Amino acid sequence: MATGFEKPASNFAKLLYPAAFLASVSMWLVAAQAPLWVDETLVYWQISGGFWKIWSRSAAMPSSFAYLYILWFVKSVLGSREFALRIPSLLAMLAAAYWLFRAAQELFDREIALISCILFCLYTDVVLAAGNARPYAFALLMTNLAIFALLRWNARNEMRYAILTGATAAGILYFHYLFGAILPAFAIYYLAMRWRSIRDNAAQLTAMLSSFTLVSAPLVPRFLELLRTKQPHILAAVPKTLLTLRTLAPLNLLVIFLGTLLLAALLKKVKLPGRDCSRAVLLCPLLALVPAAVLYLLSVATPMRVFIPRYCLVAVPGSALTWSFLISWIDLRWLRRTCCVSLVAITVFQYFTLPVARRQEMNFKQAHAFVNANVANDKAPVLICSAFIESNFEPIPTERNSENALVSQLSYYPVDAPVVLLPYSLNDEAVRLGSQAILAATQRHQRFLAVGSPACYPTLTWLTNYSRGAFSAQLMGDFNGVAVVGFRPVAGRD
Repeated sequence: MATGFEKPASNFAKLLYPAAFLASVSMWLVAAQAPLWVDETLVYWQISGGFWKIWSRSAAMPSSFAYLYILWFVKSVLGSREFALRIPSLLAMLAAAYWLFRAAQELFDREIALISCILFCLYTDVVLAAGNARPYAFALLMTNLAIFALLRWNARNEMRYAILTGATAAGILYFHYLFGAILPAFAIYYLAMRWRSIRDNAAQLTAMLSSFTLVSAPLVPRFLELLRTKQPHILAAVPKTLLTLRTLAPLNLLVIFLGTLLLAALLKKVKLPGRDCSRAVLLCPLLALVPAAVLYLLSVATPMRVFIPRYCLVAVPGSALTWSFLISWIDLRWLRRTCCVSLVAITVFQYFTLPVARRQEMNFKQAHAFVNANVANDKAPVLICSAFIESNFEPIPTERNSENALVSQLSYYPVDAPVVLLPYSLNDEAVRLGSQAILAATQRHQRFLAVGSPACYPTLTWLTNYSRGAFSAQLMGDFNGVAVVGFRPVAGRD
């Protein structure tokens, strides 16, 4: 009789981890239905000119041309709706989760590998990247594939895995240069594990380096060009240290793990790793800490501010592996399952019930829709502050069909009226273009609108003050931070 009761319980237990995985992935689908944010409109513009313009447009504002060609193909097949543009990222992130699972199997048993995969899927920035028409999901896919290849190479010492490690490591750079921050971790791990036999493995090491060089060679001209023009692409923000700590120690995960560990300690069921876990002890923290440290040092030692969540994604695989390794110390299967399922349940519940948990990047969909409805009759001119910091350094385009990437802001959500594009910041060029637009509107006794994101509020304030006396300004709407201000000529003024 006992066997009959145990079998359903056993089957139920086997379904827990797959159910937890599906619940985690369900969050990706919500993010994939959001409006395109400004960087995604840039991607759309880069592929909207057709196959032959992708190369030049990807250089106009540096982007992953490998990702753009993939997205162009998908757009040609599935169309250009928001969700269709995000399907490649969804599929790439699923593949990234699979290869992390395979990599984890090289270090742990199947259960801990499943936990690694589930933890990976729960990270806030993984959820956002999976539902994002940007190359981050593909960069994570190549990162996880490279981790798997490195582990296989170290375990089996075969030439084919040496070549695969070099090729996949170089492949990371095709989707994001900054994800190369994980490569020092690979080098440290290899040297730590093989330093005594480097001479014996010289042929495989040479093959790995040759593979890396050969695959990455086509990227060198683009990379040098990016270094030459790095100033326009530098982020202005300071490193968000506390915010990016969620990549290494998400609050929910930290609290639930500590509670579970305490309970396991009370039950005397904590099993510390033995010598057979030396690979995991070394590699998992390296994959998490080294790339985070590289990005942080770049941010504090150079003008490049790259220690931000979406770039710290490169540390997520290492973080997920590290936390699953810590969970493996709990020597009670039901307690490990409880820890994992509780984390999934709380995270998914928060995501679907708390609006702040489903935060999305800034987009202009609602603001531009409002503007189009407002100017439908008179086609009043609209002054739009650029959402790209590059506009502070590059000439502002005056034609919408220009090959200047700054027009991409109007590509997916266009404005059906005359548009004057202003720089990102309130500078001399913004003052010049704004004063010209106000003078033209004054001479025509014509109303106009201005649109700007929070970073551009100083420009909106300047427009209000500069036009005072000739125009009355009124905030017409605030669409998730994107402000629309209306300027009407003062009655009775010639």
